[in-house]
Amino acid sequence: MISFEWPRVFGFDFSGTVEEVGRNASGFQKGDEVFGMIAGIPEFHRGCCAEYVVVDAEVCAVKPKSVSHQEAAAVPLVSITAVMMLEACGLKMNPSSSPQGPRVLVLGGAGGVGSVAIQLAKCLFGASFVATTASAGRKTKLCKSLGADRVVDYRSTKFERALASDKQSDLFDAVLDCTGEASKCPSLLRKGGGLCSINGTDDVSAVVEWVQNPHVKRHFDHRITFGVRCFLSSYLGGGAFNIVSGARSVRRACEARGGTFRSIIGTGDGRIMKQIARVLGSGSFRAVIDRTYPLRDICKAIAYQRKGRAAGKVVISVMPSGKDNEDEDGASRKEGS
Repeated sequence: MISFEWPRVFGFDFSGTVEEVGRNASGFQKGDEVFGMIAGIPEFHRGCCAEYVVVDAEVCAVKPKSVSHQEAAAVPLVSITAVMMLEACGLKMNPSSSPQGPRVLVLGGAGGVGSVAIQLAKCLFGASFVATTASAGRKTKLCKSLGADRVVDYRSTKFERALASDKQSDLFDAVLDCTGEASKCPSLLRKGGGLCSINGTDDVSAVVEWVQNPHVKRHFDHRITFGVRCFLSSYLGGGAFNIVSGARSVRRACEARGGTFRSIIGTGDGRIMKQIARVLGSGSFRAVIDRTYPLRDICKAIAYQRKGRAAGKVVISVMPSGKDNEDEDGASRKEGS
């Protein structure tokens, strides 16, 4: 679908110190500590598991001074994704929680997106109740510490049965599918509620929206394989995509209950990052880091992440252990995730 500049460099997230500011960039100056998620897909010069990376000023936010670079690098991609999912479900940012606040279900609460979605549902969207799924033990304890009101052990219980109810008041305004189980969720929606997926049930509209994102177009528009955009935007092409992905059947099930279905693809977003910086700096939201690896062990970090056992994020530290803003020679550095 997209041709890349090789060799590619891994990593979407970054936190570090500005070394140079482009002529057309604004809002930042050399020496500022910033964090965020790149626009588009990691590749040569743009992947974040490196000592230096080129990023668009529009996707950056000033890093809170109370937060380390490791913590800041752990949150951009997952936070942007979680906020986009909550908004796709129809929720509005409203930090004032109340008994009438939305009820939210997060599938996979101990994962990267899930662990921040639990927190952001409450501190940014005023959720009155957040349920989630996780395995028993360490991950259940983590979810509860992040603010989950109910944790369903998915290994011993079918969550779609445990959370089912004939009462609208017990169902959910927003269901976030981070585990590829969207087909099990429509019955859990309140009338007017929304289901959003990021795993396994892709809606063609999400792909088209990502391709048309201004930041993505700037870097990848000329590399998108000929005919792909036309195919996805066509009635037949888009319809075929949704049938194969399963999005059409899930959408119909949601609509039958008076709800909606969407899938999203996260990308760099300065608007969301400013909100994340605010709640991160205030202490009402925190990074969840499973492990931190030095840059030289990036292959070990990727291997560990692929096992799917991490609770939260895996962070790559570009600097020697025990330092935060400088390496032994006083040079600035960056963290990647």
